[in-house]
Amino acid sequence: MMEFINSFLLGILEFFFTYTGNYGTAVILLSLVVMLVTFPLNIKQMQFSRSMRLAAPETAALKKKYSKKEDKDKLNQATMELWKKYNINPAMGCLPLLIQFPILIAIFNILQRPGLFDANPMWLGLNLTIPNAEQSIFGLSLVYWILPILSVVTTFWQSKQTMQANDQTSRTMLYVMPLFMGYITIRFPTALALTWVARNVFSIAQQELFERFFPVQMKEEAGSDAVATEHRKDRKDR
Repeated sequence: MMEFINSFLLGILEFFFTYTGNYGTAVILLSLVVMLVTFPLNIKQMQFSRSMRLAAPETAALKKKYSKKEDKDKLNQATMELWKKYNINPAMGCLPLLIQFPILIAIFNILQRPGLFDANPMWLGLNLTIPNAEQSIFGLSLVYWILPILSVVTTFWQSKQTMQANDQTSRTMLYVMPLFMGYITIRFPTALALTWVARNVFSIAQQELFERFFPVQMKEEAGSDAVATEHRKDRKDR
């Protein structure tokens, strides 16, 4: 199965290279195609994440209310009722990611194949085949001004779009993850770093389109206004 996915994605990459003559552009287009194909799954994931953010204040209140060990069953029942109110399907928290995981692994594998970029390894003065930290022109490592900075900025932006307001863990990861990914893009070959940045950019655009065209919906009509207000407050806080 993995070999089929590898071959299929490699074929798409080579197709784009044939018509663009540049593997950097081909990598960006491949990332775009993958994002478009997985868009329905991403929608489910974004709906789940948004619902969890909206339900977070009530979830915290329930945990405080049923904080005793003997209240565990009551907490579970109240949580299930809350999830029903916010249309939360627990399976949607991980299922889309699990389905997309083989695709991400395949992209990681094919972009590190020896000799893949021999026909044209350069993109904006950077060699796609070697780690970013090893590249320099006139003694200046251009990658420090291109991919790592873009990686940090886009990872921060994407994390801020989906973080839970007033959640300390989310706020910590908001700053830690971008710095970590910036370091990773320095150590990995430029092709992989370019893929990460491209996916971030497309994910940011996808999230903005989702917020615009998929408004908050509730099963309980009476609670819809309150949830919409909470949603606006959540976006303002983030």
